[in-house]
Amino acid sequence: MNEKEKPSYYAIIPANVRYCESLSPNEKLLYGEITALSNKEGYCWASNGYFAELYAVSKRSITRWLEKLNSEGFIAVEYEFFKGTKQLEKRKLIIEKTKYLKHTP
Repeated sequence: MNEKEKPSYYAIIPANVRYCESLSPNEKLLYGEITALSNKEGYCWASNGYFAELYAVSKRSITRWLEKLNSEGFIAVEYEFFKGTKQLEKRKLIIEKTKYLKHTP
């Protein structure tokens, strides 16, 4: 992999995520990981299995954390299916910029 292809691995956890009382510390950390993995393509492509292995937790835990981030409006989840089927081809985790830019008092 040449230097241009290497992803940037820094994470960003903005104040409105860090100080959100309804998010657990693990949900906040996952948000940061999503930002790090979104740098190259503009969205995060990683699977629940990837995150579960990374954090040594169950896939179900990751599912709950993602659901919470989504319900709080910090991320959006988009699904792409193989043409003409209901078979999942790709999932995109997208940082919600409007929520990211909101000021936290």
